[in-house]
Amino acid sequence: YQRRVHGMIKFVVKGLNPLRISRVLSVGQVRTFFFKKKIDPATEKASEDPIIEVAVLFKMLAEKKKNIRLIDAGYYPPTDLRKGDEEFKKETIPGSVFFDIDKIADTSSPYPHMLPSNEVFIEHMKRLKIRKDDLIICYDHMGCFSAPRAWFTFLTFGAKNVKMLNGGLPTWKQSKLPVAVGTDSIYADLLEPDTADAFNYVKDTKKVVDMQYINNLVPKILTSKTNTHIIDARSSDRFAAAVDEPRKGLRRGCIAGSINVPYKEILDPNAIRVKSKEELVELFNSKGINITKHIISSCGSGLSACVPLLGLYRVGARNLSLYDGSWAEYGAFPEPRWGECQATRKKQELQLTIPF
Repeated sequence: YQRRVHGMIKFVVKGLNPLRISRVLSVGQVRTFFFKKKIDPATEKASEDPIIEVAVLFKMLAEKKKNIRLIDAGYYPPTDLRKGDEEFKKETIPGSVFFDIDKIADTSSPYPHMLPSNEVFIEHMKRLKIRKDDLIICYDHMGCFSAPRAWFTFLTFGAKNVKMLNGGLPTWKQSKLPVAVGTDSIYADLLEPDTADAFNYVKDTKKVVDMQYINNLVPKILTSKTNTHIIDARSSDRFAAAVDEPRKGLRRGCIAGSINVPYKEILDPNAIRVKSKEELVELFNSKGINITKHIISSCGSGLSACVPLLGLYRVGARNLSLYDGSWAEYGAFPEPRWGECQATRKKQELQLTIPF
């Protein structure tokens, strides 16, 4: 019986040793998964890959599929002189609307592009005509930098079908597909009339945490008394306090007990496309990240933190949150009393909830 189960696991999770999985999944758990799990269509839809490929999108557009909303979420690092709205006006995928990460935000916050209130988000979505039930496809001009932030924003506000275009505008252009001058135009003929609840977005507050939550959590992480990971998507030199932060007034360092997962490690060598599921599982395993735990992601300002969240979601993690203030907030305050961060942590087995 166990040989049969191990064989099935090996077939589903290609490349992983089934004996390794058997140490973290009991035979009873495996039996329940394979033989007793009921398939709920709504749950199955939610578990789909958050990534869509350029060829698939183009085919859908060519077939004039209804209610596809293309979201240009172009944004650039603070050291880059380009501006997302200006680049949108130069070229974008035809039919896109511009998702302004700085404006679709809590503009009263002292920290950059914090997630907005429910009312503010709905107001922007009505203007852009992005309905909750639309197939929402986010992309950016760098490949995979700011689009995951838009993806996670829509996920937080309850969008039912939101994806990120793998490779974004660079891959679209490499495929010799047409571009257009951005004018906030839409494919009006492909949009069905609004229903009464078309913009009934509701913010899931569990998907966002603040500094108080982090400070209450850190001592538990340091004493192994919590079922939560904090990950940091900044570069390894920033995480290790080897270089200054690009934003002025912030100290060096990281959140104590956090795990460094530089966002570029989620991407291919050109930092344009998201890695395969198999590559992502191997990466998170090497970091000691248990995808069944609650995972909170942070970075410099809450933007690139969404890249590993996208990668985690792709391999089946669902209990995900964003520390929205990230180091822009945390690094503006003195180091808490628990001292220097633990940049090196003991590796743990990756406990898989089979996502396929």
